[in-house]
Amino acid sequence: MAASGAPLSRRRRVGVALLGAGLLAILTAAALPAWRTVYPDRVALRSGGELLWVVLPWALVCGLVAVVALARVGPSRGLWREVSRGLLISTVLAGAAATATWWLFSATDAYAREDGMVSTGPGPGTWLTLLGCLLVPLAGALPDDPSPGRGS
Repeated sequence: MAASGAPLSRRRRVGVALLGAGLLAILTAAALPAWRTVYPDRVALRSGGELLWVVLPWALVCGLVAVVALARVGPSRGLWREVSRGLLISTVLAGAAATATWWLFSATDAYAREDGMVSTGPGPGTWLTLLGCLLVPLAGALPDDPSPGRGS
């Protein structure tokens, strides 16, 4: 662990910035519409706050792993970086699958079609949440700083 007065390494600075940006994106997404359904006479928007309560526990777990990966030095750092990388891959797959499944079920909803639904799809809150959920584990999956003397 670095001394309190020592400057942070490049990896840690970038990691902290990614972690902060990811959590900020997730919290900001709560204020934006998560889902948009267009009818001939109106546009129905689902609140991003509904999405926040689904995503926040996953983001916190990824954030805790990322913090440990950023704080660790030595041989154990590699283990936490691999765990964070696994969470990143899981987030990509789970986020894409959940969004695609919700989109499929929303688009083929018979009751919405009877009501005259023209189109449906994710809103800016969903996209911002997915981006934030990718930035959080990416912070812990960053490679180590290159050592001086190693070839680049």
